[in-house]
Amino acid sequence: MRTTNPKSYYLPLLLCSLLFFACAPNKPDTSPDPAYQSRLNNHSDWGIYRGHSSGIQYSELDQIHAGNVQQLEKVWEYKHGNPVGPGMYANPIIIDGLLYFTTPEVNAVALDATTGEEVWVFRPDTYRNDERPFRGRNRGLTYWEDEKGENKRILNFVKDRVYAIDAISGDLITSFGENGWIDLRKNLPQDPEEVDFEATTQGMVYKDMLIIGGRTPEGAPSTPGDVRGYDALTGEFRWIFHTIPQPGEFGYDTWKFEDGVSYGGTNPWGGLTVDEERGWVFLATGSPAPDFIYGGMRKGENLFANCVIALDANTGKRIWHYQTLRHDIWDYDLPPAPILATVTADGAARDIVVQLTKQGFTFVLDRETGEPVFPVVDLPVPPSKVPGEEAWPTQPFPLKPPPLNRTSLREADLSNITPETREYVLEIFRKHETGSLYTPASRAGVITMPGHQGGAEWGGAAFDPSTNVLYVNINEAPTIHSLVPMDAESDTASASPLQRGKALYNRSCTACHGIDKVGNPPLYPPLQNPQIGGDSIKSVLRYGRGMMPAFGQFSDRQLDDLLVYLESSPGQLEEDQPAESGSNPTKAPRYANVAPFFVDQNGYPAIAPPWGTLNAVDLDKGEILWKVPLGEYPELVAKGIRNTGAKSFGGPVATAGNLVFIAGTPDEKIRAFDTFSGQVLWEYQLPAGGYATPSVYQVAGKQYLVITAGGGGKNGTPHGDSVIAFALPD
Repeated sequence: MRTTNPKSYYLPLLLCSLLFFACAPNKPDTSPDPAYQSRLNNHSDWGIYRGHSSGIQYSELDQIHAGNVQQLEKVWEYKHGNPVGPGMYANPIIIDGLLYFTTPEVNAVALDATTGEEVWVFRPDTYRNDERPFRGRNRGLTYWEDEKGENKRILNFVKDRVYAIDAISGDLITSFGENGWIDLRKNLPQDPEEVDFEATTQGMVYKDMLIIGGRTPEGAPSTPGDVRGYDALTGEFRWIFHTIPQPGEFGYDTWKFEDGVSYGGTNPWGGLTVDEERGWVFLATGSPAPDFIYGGMRKGENLFANCVIALDANTGKRIWHYQTLRHDIWDYDLPPAPILATVTADGAARDIVVQLTKQGFTFVLDRETGEPVFPVVDLPVPPSKVPGEEAWPTQPFPLKPPPLNRTSLREADLSNITPETREYVLEIFRKHETGSLYTPASRAGVITMPGHQGGAEWGGAAFDPSTNVLYVNINEAPTIHSLVPMDAESDTASASPLQRGKALYNRSCTACHGIDKVGNPPLYPPLQNPQIGGDSIKSVLRYGRGMMPAFGQFSDRQLDDLLVYLESSPGQLEEDQPAESGSNPTKAPRYANVAPFFVDQNGYPAIAPPWGTLNAVDLDKGEILWKVPLGEYPELVAKGIRNTGAKSFGGPVATAGNLVFIAGTPDEKIRAFDTFSGQVLWEYQLPAGGYATPSVYQVAGKQYLVITAGGGGKNGTPHGDSVIAFALPD
């Protein structure tokens, strides 16, 4: 085992320099439009995803407050009737007394916001020719109306389509797009038949512009994660911003492209935010594809991956960008969209952009220029020991606020919840390498802290503009990152179906299901003895199931090859006819990614608690005000092991009543925390996990709190189908 003191890499520079680091910000050449303000862009109606186009997840309503929240009770519950995976991620929006959300089948549903009575349901599978309804992770809907308050519509994002639905009747608006929808496979620098794109998070609107990002495959082949603008009335394509620069575009020289490689990713899958006054849209991109922990075929800084980017919302032109990580080989994509906050101190206001990361960092940037508000130091990090990989030699480290989670792992940090657990995780720890943050994956395996489900997630954070305080849930979870060489010959045309199937599995499946199909429990099962037959396996691959995404980019032959490998027995590959000599399709060595979570014998994180926290951060001073455990595991509670914190998926909401509401934990509860102390003031046992962000709204003078409780998700709890609203007694 090699253990490296993280201070040895950056402490000397912390002591001798405070350097500001920004990626070539340009002075904006657009004019602000202070006259424009959509009627729903306020802090009381919750008519926009995350409550406001700024994404601050804050409500100015205070009817429910710290003094009476204990009286909060359920006032209605709606069940959509099909509790299936992957669960419900939707953050409901409320417009003119109607509440809109999406189900796991991405049906759009309208309810009476005061009673929960169903008004209409729009079923997109009616308009698809797939063999079964699509199911996917979907965070909700977008509402749009024109400047006269007419053409009111709900925009429903279903896999690679956008439907426009009459907001009152629920009918499809057939004049929108082509045949009633936008085909998101088009208008990308890739053959539409090869595009694999899924709009997991709804688009944002600015005036009459609908702006869309989405999910693309992390493996190979992939699809570029470009951002596009469409006419919100007609569905006509307007503009595109290439997140992987094309020849002649800014940033192209930060990549070393290779022939025969399908480049993709660098996608803003966590959504977008809009500054209506400036007319700018903000996005945060993910890691490049292919291969999220090996980047030997994409050497360089890799703009615009892992970047905060400001674009002109009317044209898609880049205004500025800031790269939080160069040449990502850790899957440290930026999960939540940028938060647009205004900090007030000594009577002066400053517009900022807040970007949360999986590393636990909080980058605070000036909104006009993209330059850091607090010092950021550019520090050397460990090199890669894997042939073909060229880890970038330095990375930016913000000095304020401090990291919200542990960024390295020592033996003393290992779990001690029971003596048996300590012994189990210690044995695994001593078999692997460890290191400081940004230690690259190795053949032997590196325990990475935080792992790829650590830090902040897509739920983002809540910001209270009256106090300058940000509230964010953080996961503490390590991963073991390993690279296993792939057989280059198995990628050739002369390879057998079994060899080709194994090569495809190694490129696309090992990060979750491990080498040789051994699995990554408890979330990802082993695949050595499939319990379903060939046609069912193909259906799961083509359409996805539960947490597993659809692999629509696979051809029929690839599906056949993969099926041959999945149904093969151990040792069968060695007996198969060897492939003829061929050439590696890329110039760089290729590796399969193996990234199991570092967990104990029962599947809990292998480190000492807390495993999840809720944090209050002063964005004026860059200080952490308080940190408390968030969530528990019921099985451990039954054994008397309490206050461990837990992985949470879904975001918090802050209110003027001095409350933070949040669900997202495996104990399936929703809680209210006191904003000043972090004390739990109220909690409610949901019928299923609420892996979503709550909404807060008011109708006829009554304040409501609503959460979708669909279970499933990355915490793997039982599925549900409830939407539940709470209010104070009359």
